[in-house]
Amino acid sequence: MSGFGVIEIAAELAERGHLPSHCSRHGRPAVKRADFTLQSKVRLEGSRARRVGVFGALGMAERLDQHARTVRVTEVKGWPLCEVCTRTRTGWLSVAAIMFVGGLLLFVGPLIVGMLAEKGTMQELAGVAMAGFALTILAAFPFSRAGMSRVIGAVTAPEGGAVLVNHPSPAFLAELPDR
Repeated sequence: MSGFGVIEIAAELAERGHLPSHCSRHGRPAVKRADFTLQSKVRLEGSRARRVGVFGALGMAERLDQHARTVRVTEVKGWPLCEVCTRTRTGWLSVAAIMFVGGLLLFVGPLIVGMLAEKGTMQELAGVAMAGFALTILAAFPFSRAGMSRVIGAVTAPEGGAVLVNHPSPAFLAELPDR
């Protein structure tokens, strides 16, 4: 990690793909360039539980509308990823896929076997199905760890005019124009 805090890269620069040839996180040479969408972090007003609980679907629709009005998106082209970033992302996506597919099989398999099996075996199968259901839901954790924003340490600025990079490497900074 570098000693730098958060730096701003103009959104137009990121959208055109005029980015350094070194990784923003590790400073290593890029082995891959990725195109993806970054969005700003959004703070919604009011309590989610109170809003949605009282108004139900109407409250949820209002929160989604507020989110849509405040989120800013940047279409990033050619962001440099080093070998470590690529391996990290691939690893987390693989774990998420294995957990999701395995959980789905553990959930559906016992249901099918339960329909074909004799009575009395359902309790053991129900435990396996519940474990599969939980594993499917828990696959969201490694999937979120594989998100590009988390891997590269960047988000779109709240106003949408820049990409904010958290603690960029010196090699990445040195190649940025106007620095």
